[in-house]
Amino acid sequence: MDNWIDRLYRDKMKNYNKNARPVLLHSHNTTVTMGLSLKNIDMDDEKQEFILNAWSIMYWKDETLTWVPMNYMNLESIHFDDEDVWLPDIKVYNSATGSDVHPFSPVPVLVNHKGHAFWFPPTHIVVRCNMDLSEWPRDEHECVVRIGSWAHHGEQIDIQVRGDQHSVVMTDTLEENSRWKLLNASASRTFTDLEGHNPYVEINFVFRVQRQARTQATYVTQSTLAVVVVVLVSYVLPLQRLLTRLLMHLFSLGVLIICFFVLFALLPATGGPVPLVVRYYSGSIILTTLSMLATVFLTTRAWCCCCGFCSSSSTPTLGRTLRTPYNHLDETLEEEVEEQRRPRAAQLNQMEGSTSRYIRLQEDTEGGGAKVDQITSHQFIQIINYLLMALFTVAFVVDYVVLRNVML
Repeated sequence: MDNWIDRLYRDKMKNYNKNARPVLLHSHNTTVTMGLSLKNIDMDDEKQEFILNAWSIMYWKDETLTWVPMNYMNLESIHFDDEDVWLPDIKVYNSATGSDVHPFSPVPVLVNHKGHAFWFPPTHIVVRCNMDLSEWPRDEHECVVRIGSWAHHGEQIDIQVRGDQHSVVMTDTLEENSRWKLLNASASRTFTDLEGHNPYVEINFVFRVQRQARTQATYVTQSTLAVVVVVLVSYVLPLQRLLTRLLMHLFSLGVLIICFFVLFALLPATGGPVPLVVRYYSGSIILTTLSMLATVFLTTRAWCCCCGFCSSSSTPTLGRTLRTPYNHLDETLEEEVEEQRRPRAAQLNQMEGSTSRYIRLQEDTEGGGAKVDQITSHQFIQIINYLLMALFTVAFVVDYVVLRNVML
């Protein structure tokens, strides 16, 4: 049998030109049907490249490689070395490794007695893929692999897809990837028109992948949740606990800054949209800083009021108005009329007593007004404290809910 294989091989390779299209007439068209059987996929974040390893499925008809099986001991098929027979000049148009790098590994070509050639070379393809990291670490990307003949237009080599646009890419042999998940794969034929030439046929393989980063998502959501809780709990503490509230804010701010730098190390440097998680951390740092400044102001104000440094004229109250000394004006005038009728010595003594009572009354009135002012200022600061707590709670919760819906 080996002798008949050698004889068939020598007979078919005699006068065979592997550089010419395998047609008997130049006007004949060579149809190449193509598909992919995926092996594994990957993405390079830094270089923004899509990496594909697969088995290419290609078959065509070689009109010069036909024979009668009965003349060769009923041999119906034979393997030819890929360097000895014609191969379609298929190239990856958008290859990231350069046009001189052949994407197909050298493997034999199976040819049957009718001239049908089957070639299944291992394929390694690297293409550029613009990555949109706005929804990192649950980002999705669509990468396109453009494949076609390098030198022959559609009238010479017509490339067809195997099956329909969804079955042309086989995913049964795809290995699981812990970092990336293939959501969809399809293929379609397009035509490129060049002035003065017939249109060139190319196949566009479209792959949609999603990042698998549940660990990073948990790290981001849980750390930010803890920081938000610490900031909001600080508003429940008494206003006089300035140092405690300040330390809680500083702790939260430090954790946010550390997480921000860790995130900066994880994310690739790209010129695309700013990731949502980066905007979330930036907003959280700003909110925490504003909250710390508001806390310092409120607690300082509350401490001053408790120590009696609040101005009594800053917030007039109803109690102070009711307790002013002018309510006793009529009584004072009546006493002065009576004093004019008394002897001068008694009048002087009475005036001294009245003056003393007036001074004591004025001091008591001002002291009572100050106390009312102090109580009112403290209550006002408490109201502002709870309003700020509600405001920051709404801001933090809205940001956290949006971030969690994107990541989980």
